[in-house]
Amino acid sequence: MIYENIPSAAPVQIDHILFLHICDFAQECNGMPVIHNGGFWELFYVEKGLMEITVQNSSYTLSNTRLYLRSPAQTVRLNLPSPLPAKLFSLGFTSSAPSSPEAAEEKTLPIGPPERMLLHYLAAEAAAAAGNHTVPFAAGQAAALYLQLLLIRLLRNAKEKTTSTSAQRSRQIMEEEDLFYTIVAYMKEHIAERLTIEQICHDNLLGRTLLQKLFTDYTGCGVIDYFLLMKINAAKQLIRTGEWNLSRISEKLGYNSIHYFSRQFKTITGITPSEYAAAVHNR
Repeated sequence: MIYENIPSAAPVQIDHILFLHICDFAQECNGMPVIHNGGFWELFYVEKGLMEITVQNSSYTLSNTRLYLRSPAQTVRLNLPSPLPAKLFSLGFTSSAPSSPEAAEEKTLPIGPPERMLLHYLAAEAAAAAGNHTVPFAAGQAAALYLQLLLIRLLRNAKEKTTSTSAQRSRQIMEEEDLFYTIVAYMKEHIAERLTIEQICHDNLLGRTLLQKLFTDYTGCGVIDYFLLMKINAAKQLIRTGEWNLSRISEKLGYNSIHYFSRQFKTITGITPSEYAAAVHNR
């Protein structure tokens, strides 16, 4: 087969990559505004964990299945809805011909293994180009090309939802996300109790296998481990307010004794509640 005169229009064009930040976003960072008045785009992707992103009056939850593309006019606020830290990619770039209508309509864009691989290559080339050692040949150009191809695939995937397989998979992912957040909300309501897997399954009408799969996929840890992290995170928040002493906080979170509470707190955080309280007070 011979193909000639192939169109080479560039509806997506990368002019300059401004920055690539890769960091672990902890709960203490919640509410931090990301305000950029410059005329550039910004891509947010969460490789591990969960991240809630608020744009004006709308909020979206990002996991490793979807990312957010911020337009130059938008200001976003990041929030961690989970006691586990999230590994966040933030990439800023300028573009003279971005395909903005599709991005604006989709809000969040689906990302799969091929797109994640492109993001991995992009990060590697960007890190090499910005490094202090010998820069590989055309590393900056390669990073821009990977970003261009990544955006093309993201916007194309967002538009091509016609096959029954992709539509069915999208519905399945949304249903799983809704179920996961329903269970997390249930845990928050019962934060003062000693929940078991059986009780969670019974009250939420789901099987043990599905429950464990959800938390493995979305958090990387077990159901009860996640619930214990929620308890310790709630304890840290109560300690920071300074309204109650440690014994009252222990009772508030359903612990039988302050000694068991202290041991569990130290196991998870590496320090005792008293040491954490002293550090908060000193800070």
